Formats: sequence, C-alpha cells, structure tokens
Amino acid sequence: MINDRSIMALITARGGSKGVPGKNIKPLAGKPLITHTIEAALGSRYVDQVMVSTDSEQIAGVARQAGAEVPFLRPAAFAGDLSKQEDAIIHAMEWAEQHGRRADWILILTPTNPLRTARHIDDVLEVFAPHQTAKAYITVMEASHPPEFMNTLPPDKCMKDFLREEIKWKNRQELPTSYQVSASICVAEWDYFKEQRSIYGPLTYAHVVDPVSGIDINTPMDFDYAEFLLLRSR
Repeated sequence: MINDRSIMALITARGGSKGVPGKNIKPLAGKPLITHTIEAALGSRYVDQVMVSTDSEQIAGVARQAGAEVPFLRPAAFAGDLSKQEDAIIHAMEWAEQHGRRADWILILTPTNPLRTARHIDDVLEVFAPHQTAKAYITVMEASHPPEFMNTLPPDKCMKDFLREEIKWKNRQELPTSYQVSASICVAEWDYFKEQRSIYGPLTYAHVVDPVSGIDINTPMDFDYAEFLLLRSR
C-alpha cells in the first residue's frame, strides 16, 4: 500500500509460446522465468497482493511454489495466440471484484521482463502516487534506432522512397530522441483501466527506464542475452 492505496500485482502468463516454447517456466539463470517477476513483485515495499493469471496447470504450480497466488485458471477464450492481454486482465479484475479482492490500483507485470526488479517497481509507484493528474503509468525506454530511418518495403524492395528527403543526410544525433514501449511495469487506477480496457488513455503517462531493466524476451536470442546479463550482475 502507498498513500493509502492498495495494490494488486497481476502477472499474466499463458501456456502457449511460439518464439520460445515453454518460455514462462524455462530456467533462466537458475530459476524459472516467471519466478524472477514473482520475486520482484513480492519484494516491493508497496504491493499487497501478487496474483498470476494463466491457463496452464504447470505454470500455476511453478507460480505457487514461488509465492504467488493462482486462484483460478484463465479460460481458453483468453489464452489463444490471438487473444488480447487486456481481456485476460479484465477477467482477473472481475474475479477479484466478485471475491472481495478489489484493489485501488492494478499493477500489470509480464514474465518476459526478468531484469525488472522490486526497486524498479517501487520507483514507478513512488512517482505515480503523488501525481495530481495521472491515472496510469507505463514504462518506456529510448529507442534503439530512430524511426525516421525505418519504413516498409515495396514488393521489389526498391529504396527510392524509403527515406524522406529531409532525413537522408542527417546523422542520428541530429534527430529527436524517440522512445519505445517497454511495458515492463504498468500501473493504473482500477476503475481507469476498466473504463479504458487498456493501460493507454488520455491520462496515461510514461516512466523512462534503462534498456537493461526494460528488456523483453521474445526470441531464443533474447533469452540468452537476458541470462548473460543476469549472470554477469551476480
């Protein structure tokens, strides 16, 4: 709890993963991937509840062993390859409301950001708590490549119109700093998230994090890189 606001941490972890099979419970630096996120949430000074939403009994077992609550299994309708994470979050929030577990804030964490720590979580909460306008915060990090140097390609891959004329001869340092969504930490007022059905809305603000804590695992290479960084930090 912070500033008299109760906080539920919700970790979303479905069983299917195409890029890295079994990703959420695959061992990373000596412990299942999801365990890193559960431990970060449990280590927060302010989080009151740590709950996992999953459709997998195996993930549920690992999550419980790590100290999280898994009071239900996510319905298959919210666990397919094309399912939206937001639907699974709303489902968990509605379950919480029906069982007297509603909180003031919902803190959304994904297992694929294993280098995000309890300190990072608390940093965001401490910025959010006194803000007079914000209804939600989401982490972003500096983009690794300027979007001005990116475009789609036509079928013949001709580069004729790939870059705008005024961009062609500019150095990266001459372009404005751009940011990409990290979403390693998302927090919102409970009713705001339900109204928007998303973390995004007119009163959502950004919290800038470093690219290491913001790393997101989607491929085997991402997994290996995250493990290298974790082992190096020991």
